[in-house]
Amino acid sequence: MLGLAAPASTQAQTLLQEQPQPETLPDAPPVGWQLAPGLTVSGYATGQFLAPLGDTELPDNPGDVNNTQFSRRARFNLSHLSAIAWWEPAADWKLLGEIDLQNIAQLPSGSGAQYGAAASAYVALERVYADYRATDALTLRAGKFLTPIGHWNQDHSDPQTWTVLRPLISQAAFPTSVTGLMAFGSLPMADQWLDYQLYASNGGEWRPSPWTHPFDSAFGGRLSTSLNPDFKMGVSLSRFFERETPGNEFLLAGVDAAWTLGRAELSMEAMHRRSPGGQGGERGWFLQGALPVAGRWWLTGRQEYYRRDVDGWSSRSTLIGAVYKGVDHWTFKIEWVQLSARAVGQPAGLLSSLTLAF
Repeated sequence: MLGLAAPASTQAQTLLQEQPQPETLPDAPPVGWQLAPGLTVSGYATGQFLAPLGDTELPDNPGDVNNTQFSRRARFNLSHLSAIAWWEPAADWKLLGEIDLQNIAQLPSGSGAQYGAAASAYVALERVYADYRATDALTLRAGKFLTPIGHWNQDHSDPQTWTVLRPLISQAAFPTSVTGLMAFGSLPMADQWLDYQLYASNGGEWRPSPWTHPFDSAFGGRLSTSLNPDFKMGVSLSRFFERETPGNEFLLAGVDAAWTLGRAELSMEAMHRRSPGGQGGERGWFLQGALPVAGRWWLTGRQEYYRRDVDGWSSRSTLIGAVYKGVDHWTFKIEWVQLSARAVGQPAGLLSSLTLAF
């Protein structure tokens, strides 16, 4: 806990470290080692324990749900071992890369129907890109980066999130990574700032995940602003072609917002995607909160809904849990997920994780 006599600046720094950090500050967990001038390495490791309910149903098409957490059997899983490095050779340049070893150890070991479609080990190239800061209002990025749709997908690593389970709309409505170009920055707007991200890709994703449908091409953007220091909101628009998806051209619109009061946080996202011909629409939303209760303990909760119009497939779930943030960059999470409607390919039951950032 914070000492009563601690200076205000020390308190602010401690609270900042306890809160999830955005992807752009500085594209990594809030710890790391400086190996050389301008060169920093970081990463995290996460172990999960999953005890799913026995009546969860497997998806007919594994690509419909990008969820490595799904299983019909209780198991321990070393779900992530991520290494991140970024180099700033000059004030205006930054190069960043992240490799994530996923599901590299499981007890009991196995794969197939009882373990879920995405349970096998995989070496993921999460991000690799170069940034050039042209002006205070414009930075150019080239390479593979997290798709700037909503806020969760850009802040989704385990040290940055409040829950073990990722919201379904952040992994089913669009590919989570894009290989191409992006321009981003902040523009003055009255007495506030307007943050923007504009991106384009002609496909050819570097090392795509075997259980997702990558972009064939995409362009879009996100605008976000802070109406006051405690409230942020954003709007996302995208037009993209998704590989190996019937009627694979889509238009997507989304809104997101986050409100903080002290150490408490409330956030939401809502999205709707549809093909230009009006076929195969999908829509969903989630509302999530985190409330400090004692010392380093928080209570968490999330209500979530997702529906696919083309076949009526839908998912509605409720999550309640607790989070403990340790002093040495480790975080423990435990949560219960209850499905209030038949949800294909989505885990339900007890989920917990232990994450160490290094």
